[in-house]
Amino acid sequence: MSKTRRNALTEQSIVIDDVLSMLTGHPRGTMVSFTEITKSLHDYIKSNGLRQRFCPHCNAPLNGSLPAQQMPVAVPPT
Repeated sequence: MSKTRRNALTEQSIVIDDVLSMLTGHPRGTMVSFTEITKSLHDYIKSNGLRQRFCPHCNAPLNGSLPAQQMPVAVPPT
């Protein structure tokens, strides 16, 4: 039996509202830990194909498909 590590993220819980209920599948008004919310949001992003594949500033691929010397270098505006 593995022991669950307790830390600040597993100790703290938030109440699920309408938006989080839609995204995570947890019923509205329930208390859920930050780690469970994070896992549910990652699952939602993966299942709906919402992962960002290109840099929003320079449009370079984020998957590392280009070697470092071919990667376009751009400084985002400040």
